[in-house]
Amino acid sequence: MPAEGRKEAAAVVDGEPPGESSNRQMVEPLRFAGREAGKKRRLDSLIWYLLGIMRLNQLPHLLLLLAAFCLLLPSALARDLYVGETPLAEGEDVTPAALLRTLDQVLVRLTGMVDESPVARLGLGASDVRSLLQSQQRVRLDRLDESGNPRTELRLRAEFYSTAVDDLLQRHQLPRLGQERPAILLWVAVDAEGESAELADDPLLEQQVRDQARRYGLDVIRPLGDAMDMAEVRLADIRGGFIDAAVPGAQRYGAGVAAMLDLREQDGYWTGRWTWRLDGRDGGMTLTADSPGRLIELGMQRVLEALASRYAVLIGENGGGLQRIIVEGIVDPVQYAEVLSFLGGLSVVQQLRVVGAQGRQVEFELALAGGGLDDAISLSRILIVDRLAPDGRLYLRLQQ
Repeated sequence: MPAEGRKEAAAVVDGEPPGESSNRQMVEPLRFAGREAGKKRRLDSLIWYLLGIMRLNQLPHLLLLLAAFCLLLPSALARDLYVGETPLAEGEDVTPAALLRTLDQVLVRLTGMVDESPVARLGLGASDVRSLLQSQQRVRLDRLDESGNPRTELRLRAEFYSTAVDDLLQRHQLPRLGQERPAILLWVAVDAEGESAELADDPLLEQQVRDQARRYGLDVIRPLGDAMDMAEVRLADIRGGFIDAAVPGAQRYGAGVAAMLDLREQDGYWTGRWTWRLDGRDGGMTLTADSPGRLIELGMQRVLEALASRYAVLIGENGGGLQRIIVEGIVDPVQYAEVLSFLGGLSVVQQLRVVGAQGRQVEFELALAGGGLDDAISLSRILIVDRLAPDGRLYLRLQQ
């Protein structure tokens, strides 16, 4: 993109002057270029075509086109992994340093490198971040400050080309943790100084959990606290780190990781004990900091590190190439579209094509970027790995 095309542009939203937005979200418009713009044009064309088919009542053709439509729809989680944010002061220009901070956030999320800056390790500079940048915007968010009072915060939000970032990681031989990540059911107990211990139900703490989960690309679920939850997990279980009590609830919520955080305040400092179970293995640590928010951040860093250690794959090695799979149990075009969208959205899948169909079976050929296909499928709630045939074809079936 020419240099002049990268200059910031002020937006007039619904007749408002540049610099403000009625929904407190977008102040600067998103800018798209290259392949993403072409993809958007193809999606627009397909939408108009589908609408025309609906007007003609050609329902069978519409169902068949669902597959192509699903492949063009971007995964929300995948897009979020490549979006970074950093605070901005009022009137502050967007500098290369600010963009590098957002890129660093993205690279940490993808690699699990929580103890050092990936940007610094790779020696990335202003020209590098500009070549990876897809769009940027200023956003205003309604927040709670450390005292729990409402305030508005200005942030720079930058999105980076996923393929370009993945290529960067591949060139530097860094394993990538894709979008296939297990959800985490997190129980939190708080024992503030001078108060009785209780299960966490504080808006500020919930904001901190959401912020750090998004920052590190973690799908964190907080329990509803209903009768079934309270019958399974007691306050004493969290304070004692008895992770077995949280496993049934994690399965019920569809989470692959059960986690507990016990927060305690003493003499102005906070201690947090994290406990989790990932893929049948227990992990945890005890930390000390000056605030619960810092303990949440440090703990989620270690959870991300554990996920990367278990699921990150090096693109181009250990399983890259072509893989035939057969999915059994597909009975209608909607299920077919769901399976096609799921397979096409997997991080390790570069391309796919339909080889053939017979009865309730559909055979696909996948071009893989690396290993980890079995793990990616097992983390989903759509398909189950059934068996590997002697000829190398992988048989899957729909979850009931």
